[in-house]
Formats: sequence, C-alpha cells, structure tokens
Amino acid sequence: MGLEKLPTFEEKNSQFRMRLEQLQDEQLASKKEQRRVEEQQEAFFELQQQEQVVYHSVLSNCEPEERAFIEELGEDSLRLAKNAKLEFDEELLQLKKEERLLLDQEEAILQEQQSFLKESKEDEHGT
Repeated sequence: MGLEKLPTFEEKNSQFRMRLEQLQDEQLASKKEQRRVEEQQEAFFELQQQEQVVYHSVLSNCEPEERAFIEELGEDSLRLAKNAKLEFDEELLQLKKEERLLLDQEEAILQEQQSFLKESKEDEHGT
C-alpha cells in the first residue's frame, strides 16, 4: 500500500515545489519592476532639479513682458511634476501590494505543503 501512495506523494510534493518556484519568480519580477520604477523616479527627480535651475535662470534674465508667460510655464511644469510623482508613487504602492499578495500566497502554499507532509508522515506511520 505504501508503494501506491508514493507516486501521488511525489506528484503532490512536486506540484508544491513548482507553485513555490512560480511565486518566487513572480516576486523577483515584482522586485525588479519596483527597482525600475524607483530608478525612473530618481532620474525624473534629477531632471526636475535641472529644469528648475534653468527655469530660475531664464526667469531672472527674461524681459519684464515675458515674465508672466515664463512663470506660467514654470507653474505648469511643477503641476506636471507633482502628477508624475503621484503616478510613480501609485505604481510603487500597487507593486508593493502585489508583492505582499505573492508573499502571502507563498506562505499559504508552504503551510499547505507542511500539512500535506505531516499527514503523509502520519499515514505512513499509522499503517
């Protein structure tokens, strides 16, 4: 009877391993995507700082009649930068939620696997 359960045990255990590997691959992909978004944020922030330096230089050297137009462009730029920051933050938040979900799924599978192994061991010793 123990031989009949062996393939089922191995198949089930293999399924657990495959599911865990898939979740770990998805976690890695999520972490890479988070890092990509963080790098984009850093690059965007650096560009925004450079833009502000140029903006202030242009504003201090412009003709008085151009000042209102330049200030309006600066306000538009700041508004767009705030929107971009919000989008980056929302994307990171979503990725972190996804990562948390994947970690929870991994934990559930590990618990399921442990229960299965414990039951299998009890069945083996019980017969």
